[in-house]
Amino acid sequence: MELPKRKKHRLPDFDYSSENYYFVTICTYAKKCLFGKAGKLNALGRLAEQVLITVPQHRKGVKIDKYVIMPNHVHAIIVIGCDPEIKLKEGFPSLSTIVGSYKSAVSREIHRLKPELTVWQESFHEHVIRNDHDYRNIWLYIDQNPISWLEDEYNNGFF
Repeated sequence: MELPKRKKHRLPDFDYSSENYYFVTICTYAKKCLFGKAGKLNALGRLAEQVLITVPQHRKGVKIDKYVIMPNHVHAIIVIGCDPEIKLKEGFPSLSTIVGSYKSAVSREIHRLKPELTVWQESFHEHVIRNDHDYRNIWLYIDQNPISWLEDEYNNGFF
């Protein structure tokens, strides 16, 4: 069976290692609810959260500005080039590198507990935050995401 071709969702000719604010959504494999309930993380959800908040320790000039760990996905605002004092000779890591490293680290830790589990869906969704209005809307969306989980099509009775 031939799978449908994935639509490319990255902006053409955009440098995803440039200093900017990015909104990312990372989904679990088959959108399975691995991370607990909305607002009440299980051990895997706490692990995903702990790895996320330590990203800046491993990536200079990168900050996790806002996030929420949901039962089957993660939303985050990632800031590349967050500290004007830091200008790396080699440049900043790309958004794909940051997200890929995060997904690998979470998978590695989860596989210590559940080696048979496929954790992540391939790729991730991103949005370049273009202005303050966009930023405020995304911030609010992340804040309200646990509340809107009741209506989510992938909510299988968990809240």
